[in-house]
Amino acid sequence: MDKGIIMWAVFLIVIAAGMLMSRRIKKEIIEEGIEADAVVTRIVDDGSVDDIDINVYVSYYTEDGTEVEGILSNPTSDLQEGQQVRIKYHPKYTANARLV
Repeated sequence: MDKGIIMWAVFLIVIAAGMLMSRRIKKEIIEEGIEADAVVTRIVDDGSVDDIDINVYVSYYTEDGTEVEGILSNPTSDLQEGQQVRIKYHPKYTANARLV
């Protein structure tokens, strides 16, 4: 079998696995997540001149008092650094949070 076809197949499998994992985390946060108050700590534009790819980070405390800086998986364009927001996080995935 051609090595190029095998490499593409492996690439597609890895992408599909990543997408499934992302959906599972999102579902668990929505269904079993814990609400908390958070503060937007930084907004980073990782995009190029023609592409906007913004990552919004929030800082919050988990139920056990641990401070976490996590990335929002569903940010809105009107967020500003220092802004307080209500989020949901899952104890298994504290680095991932969602706006409530």
